[in-house]
Amino acid sequence: MVRVGLLGWMVGILGCSPDYGVEIDGEGLTAEPVQGTQGDDQGEEADEDPNDEIDPELAEAFEDAIIRIAYPPSGEFLPYGETHTFEAVIQTPEGEALDFAEITWTSDADEEWLPTGDVFDSDTIDVGTHNITAEATLPDGSRVAHTVGGVLVQHENAGTYVGDMIIEMDLEYGGTPVGTSCIGAAVIVIDEYGELAEGNSACTLDVLGYFSTEINHSFEYDIEDADLAGNAFVVIPFLGFGLPFDSEGELVDGQLTSDWEGSFSGFVDLTGTLDVTRLTREVTPL
Repeated sequence: MVRVGLLGWMVGILGCSPDYGVEIDGEGLTAEPVQGTQGDDQGEEADEDPNDEIDPELAEAFEDAIIRIAYPPSGEFLPYGETHTFEAVIQTPEGEALDFAEITWTSDADEEWLPTGDVFDSDTIDVGTHNITAEATLPDGSRVAHTVGGVLVQHENAGTYVGDMIIEMDLEYGGTPVGTSCIGAAVIVIDEYGELAEGNSACTLDVLGYFSTEINHSFEYDIEDADLAGNAFVVIPFLGFGLPFDSEGELVDGQLTSDWEGSFSGFVDLTGTLDVTRLTREVTPL
């Protein structure tokens, strides 16, 4: 009875200790340490301080270092779809370049563009006006970043074009053949991806002093490389609706030209020539 009572007493006491278990030998009770029997942290080493892994000499070399985007600079134009080389460099305060490639890049205009590295080529950045940031965590634990702004990415041909639209009209008026023409200002806008050109123009036709009328035009072209194909819509007030004419042209070195011709009801023949030059890379809504 005494052994049983003593056993219960020892189990009650030792049961309160997380680090000890109870073993029964042939002659009596002993209490020995049992590692890791309770508690999540038992038998595990303490977390290491990340700073313990920093090489003091390496940390000293990067002390007060900065990051600088070498390319592109602020305000640069990057033609969309072409390959561009992006570069950032880690520098000492004295301007000495340090060998470090663990750099991440982001853009506020393209959230999916997430390249890494100190120097790399990319042709995937989307159209837009970008603030581009390069960021790094240096060996001494410090974080550095540099941002360049106003980097314009769009197709080489994109922008706003201005110039002239020339209309020539031949008709029969009172049994007399009449020919006349007019020149009007034209504005054409090519979208950021360089795929669509749209615009308008207007001029006033005078028919030998008998009457004059304003001719309005609108243009829609699909662009494939340097070739344009689409329609020129001509609105003549006395007809009351727009006449679509098939139109073709080309786009070379910032100059867009196209022409078209057609007739209405067999008594009005029209020809048109569009000649515009890019004024700005800004894509201005019409």
